[in-house]
Amino acid sequence: MASGMRLLSVAANAVIVVACVVVDVALHRLGAWAFDFNYFDNGLPQSVLVEKGYFPAAASLGFVVMFAFLGLSYARSRSKLRGTPFSSGLRFFAPIAFIMFFGVFESAFIFPTPFKAELVTAFADAAPYILLGALLSRFARPEGSTGNGREGETASWRSMVWVALFFVLGRYLVSYPILQIVSGYKLRVAGTLAWTVGCGLSMGAFYWLAGSSFAAGTPIRKALRVGAFTLGVFWLMIQLFFALISDVSISDLLTRAAADAAYLVIGIYSYERMFRAGRSLGRAVPA
Repeated sequence: MASGMRLLSVAANAVIVVACVVVDVALHRLGAWAFDFNYFDNGLPQSVLVEKGYFPAAASLGFVVMFAFLGLSYARSRSKLRGTPFSSGLRFFAPIAFIMFFGVFESAFIFPTPFKAELVTAFADAAPYILLGALLSRFARPEGSTGNGREGETASWRSMVWVALFFVLGRYLVSYPILQIVSGYKLRVAGTLAWTVGCGLSMGAFYWLAGSSFAAGTPIRKALRVGAFTLGVFWLMIQLFFALISDVSISDLLTRAAADAAYLVIGIYSYERMFRAGRSLGRAVPA
């Protein structure tokens, strides 16, 4: 009986992932048609996948991997998220949608690519994650839980600002001037600052609303689980998606993703250590 329920849950997750991929692709097609632009006409050299006509298949596979990864992450953590199934889905996936939005929109400040096209694309990429959360919370069975089990306590809203601060400082003190990742922080000062703060707050919001309730034995394990193995891996996927469209530096994408993940880990670890250390696993009281 248990194995049958598990298979049914896996099947439901798979169907939901495929449905969200279809919606994602449809939104991109609709956006390009409604606002009359070509995603590949962005002023950058096209990738081999685009030139050979393999991009649609590669992009669809990329969407599947990203949605499936987050679906599995949500299933692992759902039993610790407080509230109703629907609210727990929003707590997890709403910040993810904003992270996706800013991740895609970064291109407009890095290269820069056409602003309107990137803005439409960012909305088209972000919206399906809200749908993914709503569907998973409604139809997918949480792993390791028999019922609601929403006992995990989240951190204070101040944790969002704390984590964002480490992200912004890391970008401006290390990534931009020392690692010299491709950016517009000198030529497009205001836009790059607004993007960096917005992205940092989105990362921090995920920790505040969802990640802070993840089960972990120590502050460093919590920081690694949230900052590296959830946000870090997802952020790496977003960065590498640029390489499917344009001929850009893979090493630069890897560097920015790894550095950003390190800033998140440091920010989350310091918050856990300073304000939540000594609290029981998955039951920390907000600072």
